[in-house]
Amino acid sequence: MPDTRISSRARTYALYTGAPRQLACDVVTGLPRHAPLIPAPIHQAQLLLESEAFYRILSYQRNFFEFPFGIRYVQPTAEGIRLDLESNASLDGLLAALLPGRVPASTGCDEIQGLNGVRITARTDRGIELRRLGQPTSIRLTGLSRRAFQKAETALAERTCEIGGEASWLVGDTWTAHERRWEDERQPLTYESTWRQAAWLPSGLLRRLGLLHTVAVPQVVTGHESRLGEWWILELDHDADTGLRRAELVQALTDPEHGLPLELRGHRDLIPGKGLGLILLRSPDNTATLQLRYDRFDYPVKPERAEMFAAIRRRISTVTGEAQLPAMPGCSATG
Repeated sequence: MPDTRISSRARTYALYTGAPRQLACDVVTGLPRHAPLIPAPIHQAQLLLESEAFYRILSYQRNFFEFPFGIRYVQPTAEGIRLDLESNASLDGLLAALLPGRVPASTGCDEIQGLNGVRITARTDRGIELRRLGQPTSIRLTGLSRRAFQKAETALAERTCEIGGEASWLVGDTWTAHERRWEDERQPLTYESTWRQAAWLPSGLLRRLGLLHTVAVPQVVTGHESRLGEWWILELDHDADTGLRRAELVQALTDPEHGLPLELRGHRDLIPGKGLGLILLRSPDNTATLQLRYDRFDYPVKPERAEMFAAIRRRISTVTGEAQLPAMPGCSATG
């Protein structure tokens, strides 16, 4: 492959994943001819696990990070995905979101939090690998030292035990009784047919997470799912004086080669001309919908947050320019 072709594809790969330049070049150089830059999982089990992981990541978004969700970049492959984390705080949050544990619930019955049946199957100097028992799955968490991972895991296990729960991921290569019961009773959302039909969307968003800081410029991204996973809502909060780059994000998400099978169905400004409001993207087969919600919010910068917000502003300042969305009179952004 000519060097100019590698360079162009590496820029596109970095745009979608957030990967550093050298890693992007290495990935592109190693790809087979005509292989997609952002592959879909080849196993249904991996796709479903990623959809659950994205749901858990959204649910556990509690802190401010330099990068959305505290993930600097992702590295998707056909067999799995790697999430590179920015800090100890993001590691704490991701482990709490993903590692399974039995915890007491207000109903009086214990429940499983985290990814049911997932275990740490490999540990390296720079991260860990998670797999679901008996399934061809892989999520790698990297970016911090072995000691940082050990410390975060130990703290999570202790917190779980302190509330009368059980750190299920430490049991070994077998399902706990509570995990098996949770699975047999089909408590996980992934058993819902609606969720399974739409699971490509959260998985695809996770594999293109870099777009939320290489193309979009929010301070903070939060979100949730609705209608048993048929709808996914991302809320992008912006500074008062930055562009929104709505058209750029829509173009990247709907790109026929590297994006997702989504179509722009409508957008609505809450205040005419201000750009704040809703954007609706939907798949042609109507199995999944993505709604982008834009707002501006001046978060109070407390002393302990000053360094973090300075990093966020530096990140935002590197992305410039703003296009306009096409006029779509009569189209709804609410479905």
